[in-house]
Amino acid sequence: MRSANFVMLCSFVISLLWNIGTLSSMAAEEQLPPPVPVVVAEVEEHRVRQPITVVGNVEPDRVSLVASEVAGYVENMLVEEGQFVKKGDVLLEFRTQPIEIRLREARAAKLEAEARFELASKNLVRIQELYKKGVASLQQLQDAESEKKAWAGRVDQLQAQIERYLYDLSRARVLAPFNGYITKQHAEIGQWVGEGGAVVELIDIDNVEIEVDFPERYVNEVKVGDRVYVSFDALPGVKVEGKVLSIVPQADLNARTFPVKVGVENKEHIIKSGMVARVSFLVGEPVVSKFVPKDAIVERDNLRFVFVVENGIVKPVPVNTGISYKSLIEVFGPVNVGELVVIRGNERLRPGQPVNVVKQDGIPVR
Repeated sequence: MRSANFVMLCSFVISLLWNIGTLSSMAAEEQLPPPVPVVVAEVEEHRVRQPITVVGNVEPDRVSLVASEVAGYVENMLVEEGQFVKKGDVLLEFRTQPIEIRLREARAAKLEAEARFELASKNLVRIQELYKKGVASLQQLQDAESEKKAWAGRVDQLQAQIERYLYDLSRARVLAPFNGYITKQHAEIGQWVGEGGAVVELIDIDNVEIEVDFPERYVNEVKVGDRVYVSFDALPGVKVEGKVLSIVPQADLNARTFPVKVGVENKEHIIKSGMVARVSFLVGEPVVSKFVPKDAIVERDNLRFVFVVENGIVKPVPVNTGISYKSLIEVFGPVNVGELVVIRGNERLRPGQPVNVVKQDGIPVR
């Protein structure tokens, strides 16, 4: 791998040297531009643990098979696959006319039952008076009491039905339980959905998780909360920080690996569920590496380099990048510790361009 990288670097250096030579010959014919003000920093040396990289797949932080609390006929489907929704957004609406009809019937029946109860209550009072006078029998008294209780029970039963219909109406619209993307639609307009039936699948990718199979020999060198670095095959040049969420203490006996779950923030949603992720863990004994501020890295045409200042002139030096360390990033390439690299004003520099250093390592230069 290192030899392959070395070959690539050599090819890049040759290409750059050719370009520099061309630009130099052109510059000889033209008057040199005035020096450009730049801010520089020194290439630093630090002892850091080296990474091992394992591959995993991106998974959403939350997945929900959103279901209906009530049965109903789908009248409106308001979302589609791939759509982003916010918590509380309406996903689906059921036809409510049948429930509304039953609700009106229950309310009318309750009014009748209340009237019957009132009549039974008055009749009981009358029978009680007659019973005291010896005119009404015990059986008549008991019948009057039973009738009042029966209508009281009927009123309670109808009130429960009304509350159920009101609840069904309030659940006739299925709402999103959290912010996320619709990944699968399980219902269509005109479809009957039973109580508890699936409506959509919803995923939350504000944070994503990556599960990797971690080698047995290194498993005791990582712990929950450790910082890791993650890159993605589908996102060239993107490298983000994450942290270890969990380490399952049960190995795969065939592969001798342990499941390790890593979490990554994804507020911009550029990381998609199912992407291939390469997770770098810092393990082993520390080794000496070269580091520059992250702002020193310039990317052009899928190539990375830094501008090194020598005698007031800049030259591009090709580099590969490694791990992050505080505000610095590891670099591999022909740069030396103590050399000055441009960290501000490097966006439009050209090879061989004169510069005026106005600040070094945060300190103004006079």
